[in-house]
Amino acid sequence: MNRVLHLMIAVTMASVASVAMVAAQGVRLGLGGGLISPLSDYKDVDKVGWHATVNATFAIPLSPVGIRVDGLYGQTSHKDIGTTPVDGKTKLIGGLANVVYKIPVPAPMVKPYLLGGVGVYNQKVTIPSASFDTSETKFAWDLGGGASFGAGPASFFVEIRYVSIQESGGSTKFVPITAGVTFGGKK
Repeated sequence: MNRVLHLMIAVTMASVASVAMVAAQGVRLGLGGGLISPLSDYKDVDKVGWHATVNATFAIPLSPVGIRVDGLYGQTSHKDIGTTPVDGKTKLIGGLANVVYKIPVPAPMVKPYLLGGVGVYNQKVTIPSASFDTSETKFAWDLGGGASFGAGPASFFVEIRYVSIQESGGSTKFVPITAGVTFGGKK
């Protein structure tokens, strides 16, 4: 336990130091959250849930293209089957590397963008009343778009994405709708 605490303190201190360092080097950091809307088979068994995200965007000088690394943690609750309540949750945690294309527009305060990328997600499904607990980490991909608003060192963003986690025998699909803030670096 003591080792875990020391490791957590070291990671936190390194993170704080790296935030200041990357902000000075042109990297934009972001925090956000919002809704997860399950699709297809996932929608049949789970309700709309919530998520939180962190990201870092690396601008390519003199280019409308950048690279963004995203991390997401989200959770949805299971739907009841008829009149039978179903307890438990689906938890999603993943990371994606995205290519971001900033769409050129004349309005300097609004910056629309498109993004797409690949990564991995862990999906953990639990149903305590049925003693069911499973977890898989699989390849994932996403496509989406959004816009950032603001002209200073911080800006707000909204975005919507389509995420597909590839599984044996199918895929888990969902749409995260996110609002958040970015800061540091160049826009």
